[in-house]
Amino acid sequence: MAVWSALGAILLAFEGYVLTSWVVDGGYRLANSGTAGGGGVERGIDVVLPLVSATGTLLLGVFFFQKCRARGRLDFDALLFVALLLASWQSPFLNWVHPVLTSNTNVLGAVGSWGPYMPGWQGKGPHQEAELPLVTLSVSLTALLATMGCSTVMRLIAARRPAIGRFPLLLAGFLVAVLFDATEPLITFIGVTVWTRAVPEVTLWSGHWYQFPLYQMLASGLFVGALSTLRLMRNADEETRVERGAGAFPPAVRPAMRLLAVLGATNAALFLYTGIHILVSLADGSPPTGLPAYFRPASF
Repeated sequence: MAVWSALGAILLAFEGYVLTSWVVDGGYRLANSGTAGGGGVERGIDVVLPLVSATGTLLLGVFFFQKCRARGRLDFDALLFVALLLASWQSPFLNWVHPVLTSNTNVLGAVGSWGPYMPGWQGKGPHQEAELPLVTLSVSLTALLATMGCSTVMRLIAARRPAIGRFPLLLAGFLVAVLFDATEPLITFIGVTVWTRAVPEVTLWSGHWYQFPLYQMLASGLFVGALSTLRLMRNADEETRVERGAGAFPPAVRPAMRLLAVLGATNAALFLYTGIHILVSLADGSPPTGLPAYFRPASF
């Protein structure tokens, strides 16, 4: 547990450094020239989706708070809920080398990306790429619900087939996670974000603004599958592998150590997801030929 807690603490400190640099330097301001962001909201979905995301996060936070208070203990799902929100700082990593995912700056809450303040950043400079923090909340909630659903299915499979080996069970979990992501191409048509760099041979509707890279489902499947496996393999005290050993710490710091451990594991799983996209972005991939009139990229 100490290793995972240390990793979580290091990454949390690094996140604080990046976001502080971003705020102090005014990097949250988007460029506003030509087709750059800063325009008014033109569609209802650009307001509704961020508000629904924020409301859902608040309601789920209240639910976990009441649940944990009634039990007198932080459970893993609550820790994962917080960890996913904290780990969402990795969102710009997709564009670390090349612009992979471009956000519509008409969306409520659009800000300049903090990606340029990450060491080694090779993408666009400050003010040239947008992030949608409110929409990212919905991504975190979706990942949490998918993890809970996937691990539940894995548990049912294990109960139905007790003789199943660990590898087939993990493979089943991965496939279920991919199925959970099968509806994501529909979200692409909303026009909140656009995949601006996708390998044509493995991309649906390649060349169109609503193109969808199929390896996104692979990356999401590995991410959710890893978290689902972690959630599934809990001991009698409902501790995951990364939390075991928490009893060696004083009761006052035990919850913080558990949170840091889960945060470390969540960041590691998310690094796997973003790493796949970074590697694939090194291959040839061209942006779509055009964008709908309502889509306003800060940089394309």
